Amino acid sequence: MNFIHLRWADLDPNFHLRHSVYYDLAAQERVMILNSYGINTQTMKEQNFGPVLFKEECQFKREIHLSSKIHIETKLLNMKKDASFWVIQHEFLSEENKLHALIKVEGSWIDTLLRKIAKPVPTVVFQGLERFPKTADFEYI
Repeated sequence: MNFIHLRWADLDPNFHLRHSVYYDLAAQERVMILNSYGINTQTMKEQNFGPVLFKEECQFKREIHLSSKIHIETKLLNMKKDASFWVIQHEFLSEENKLHALIKVEGSWIDTLLRKIAKPVPTVVFQGLERFPKTADFEYI
């Protein structure tokens, strides 16, 4: 389990994690997982595709402070069978596994040349999302 290293600059005037930092941390976690499955910037540039977000929503449950030991569990919640649309869930958990925040991101893949949703998605995307960690209640939609 890798705990997040929070910075002083991540705090708001109430000395807890600033709301926008949750989104930044979730995005970094998501990108790291995608990279581990071959969906990286080099591949995206070569094959002219990239992720596009339709919705990003956070439910804040408990404060996170500078000294908090927090880790993020990132899993696929839903996905179309062709991997053209997906929902990724990020749980911000304490070392006692108490939920501090829940982010859900809905997205797809865009053809960066046509500036339209990529159909079909590149093979690397399909294979990577098939291997992506999934929630216990994951379902194809």
